[in-house]
Amino acid sequence: MPFNPAPTGYFSNAIIDSSGIFIPYSDFESYNIDSSGDIRQLVYSFNNQVANIYESLTSDNRSNDMIVSSSQGFVTNTSIRKNFSLSFNLAFSGVFSVENE
Repeated sequence: MPFNPAPTGYFSNAIIDSSGIFIPYSDFESYNIDSSGDIRQLVYSFNNQVANIYESLTSDNRSNDMIVSSSQGFVTNTSIRKNFSLSFNLAFSGVFSVENE
């Protein structure tokens, strides 16, 4: 199956309409409702979900113009640092934008 660019491929319950996109908490495996006011938790949860889904796809189902990877390591005996890398090949004609595949 070829790459599916729809946001619902990564966030299955996303609602998309002319006013924007809504991604419910349930689409974030690592999102903790108790820390919903913490931007760090939101950014981590978004990146973690994208990385987990991307890494679970076969190479035929991945975008040729988007590469996602993650790594982690111990900072202390009780703390882990997780890194995310997202790379995009972009079209440029006055503005940057992703290209159709």
